[in-house]
Amino acid sequence: MRTLLTVVALICTQAQATETTLGPVQSADTLWKLATQARPDDQVAMVQVIYALWQANPHAFTLNNINALRQGSQLNIPQRQHMLSIPVAVARQWYNNAITIPAGRPAKASANVSNQAAAEAEQPTAVPVVTQATEQHDDTPPQPTSVPAIPARQQTKTQATTSVSGFTPPSQDYTLTLQQRYYAKPGDQAQAKSHSRASVSAEWVWQSNDRAHLLALEPFLRWDQQDTEGNLIDLRQAYWQYAGDGYDIKTGVDIVFWGVTESQHLVDVINQTDLIAGVDGEAKLGQPMFNLNRYGSAGTLAVYILPYFRPRTLAGQDGRLRPPLPVNSDQPLYESAQAERNLDFALRWSQQFGALDLALSYFEGNNREPILLPSAENTLQPMYLQMQQLGIEAQLISGSWIWKLESIYRKTRQQDFSAATLGFEYTQVGVFETDWNWAWIAEYQYDSRQQLAPVPGQNDLFIGSRFVANDAAGSEMLLGLLQDLDNSASKSVKLEASMRLSNTLRLRIDAWLFQSNLPSDTLYFIRHDDYFQLSLDYYF
Repeated sequence: MRTLLTVVALICTQAQATETTLGPVQSADTLWKLATQARPDDQVAMVQVIYALWQANPHAFTLNNINALRQGSQLNIPQRQHMLSIPVAVARQWYNNAITIPAGRPAKASANVSNQAAAEAEQPTAVPVVTQATEQHDDTPPQPTSVPAIPARQQTKTQATTSVSGFTPPSQDYTLTLQQRYYAKPGDQAQAKSHSRASVSAEWVWQSNDRAHLLALEPFLRWDQQDTEGNLIDLRQAYWQYAGDGYDIKTGVDIVFWGVTESQHLVDVINQTDLIAGVDGEAKLGQPMFNLNRYGSAGTLAVYILPYFRPRTLAGQDGRLRPPLPVNSDQPLYESAQAERNLDFALRWSQQFGALDLALSYFEGNNREPILLPSAENTLQPMYLQMQQLGIEAQLISGSWIWKLESIYRKTRQQDFSAATLGFEYTQVGVFETDWNWAWIAEYQYDSRQQLAPVPGQNDLFIGSRFVANDAAGSEMLLGLLQDLDNSASKSVKLEASMRLSNTLRLRIDAWLFQSNLPSDTLYFIRHDDYFQLSLDYYF
């Protein structure tokens, strides 16, 4: 009997040993597919498996990016208890952000992993971090858009096989986006109901062999069929970054994102908004900067010096979602005598206290939000005042709950005011005994200017729901309602959905509905601009 038990034990030990690795990775393999094989049982969420695999195998991902799985790699499978030690909400939030980073860009571990999980996990190789606005480097902002099934990238497609001058060969990614937007009605100023756009972006990233230096370049070009103000040539990234011991420095052009809430981002003031790209204001323009980040046990301190200001993109005479009078964006006014060359300055301190992420920020310089002044030519002229802003961000993760807060105090020559957005996100994992995740979002928006606020959100409630299928197509949908609590007839509804059609094609659907019956309401002038938009992204 003892001999039989010994034999059984040896067999189990051998079986366990054979299941501690996966691979080698084939060209048709995806991280999702491999995670399915590594998943020990249904008690472990898929996002926990994916996070643990990524942590334990830094060698298998180019620039630590989960969308750049290296062909031929052998993956170590972490133990089940380590997978379970990673909070599901943390893994899900990291995953939803990580899958939006194109395969040629670096990524880093989430700062929200529990101390226990971080201690048990093998940490990925450190790389300079590319700070970005969540979502996506096309006409949409960086929001979580699932692309989990990108096949293992073959080095011959994106890189040469030899390095030059101490740098790895550049990773290269290109995106072509075609958009068609349909409005329910002609514009109040007789604008067309159908608008077409096309944009193309390219990304090149070089990294030194010692991983200390990084060069990034991302030009962006957009053509708008109806509105010439929508045509844009931009550098979203063009910078050099050096990562030292406990610090990194960056100089050039980049996109930096601040904020934690879903419905609006009050504290996000580094980059100018590309309002023509989306009414939600989440698409950004590249910002020239010098940035120093210092890391330590007391937190992270980031310093930004911004030597040049970029005016906001605003719809022209033939564009939609604009005031009744056309905006003369070519001749903006400035309070500062240095105009667009005013030297803006920002500080941000961030720290993690267990499950709580906290950040404090200060900004001084040109206000990113213009006020529109009537001119003698019967147009509106944007004016950019100087401002000082104090901001706070807080995010607390507790099981399936994520509690969020953004608040600011802003001072300008025109007025001082405070504003805040606070709420929660609750996620149900594996609903209906499937891999589906369903999140419920509720946020309250406050502005001390009340009815005089030039933007929605002075006393509004946002209710939304996000569905993530966790399928091979990366299917995802977000539906949200913003209701003015002072006026029941003032509301807006948004729909965002996306799915991959193939390894190189992604389909996105966006829709907005606006309702208002008060001329003093900020939504009143776009009440006839309900639209439905189809976008097709081609990656090559």
